[in-house]
Amino acid sequence: MTGEFEHRHGLTPGTNQVRPADHDDQAAARTLAQVTPTPADLATFYESIGDVTWEDVGNGYILNPAGDLLLRLQEYGVVDFGTDEKSRGLVIGSNSGPDLCRGA
Repeated sequence: MTGEFEHRHGLTPGTNQVRPADHDDQAAARTLAQVTPTPADLATFYESIGDVTWEDVGNGYILNPAGDLLLRLQEYGVVDFGTDEKSRGLVIGSNSGPDLCRGA
């Protein structure tokens, strides 16, 4: 995946990392599950995985730590992702491109 990255994109590939969850991440995952309608699979994911950064895949992909999600929820609330007011969600990451998600 990184062999042709610099040739295609004109910059050196970034870091690809899956960081295991630490104690703070696990506590944030439990809190996230308690205060939001977080799917059980996402809570389980955050019990094991602290965050994911794939800087050299397309624009780059990022799955934020559960603690960041809690902070964004406090600051922005949930986001609308459709015309139906019942279509609401939680942004857990981004593609780090020009339309980087700022809400939570």
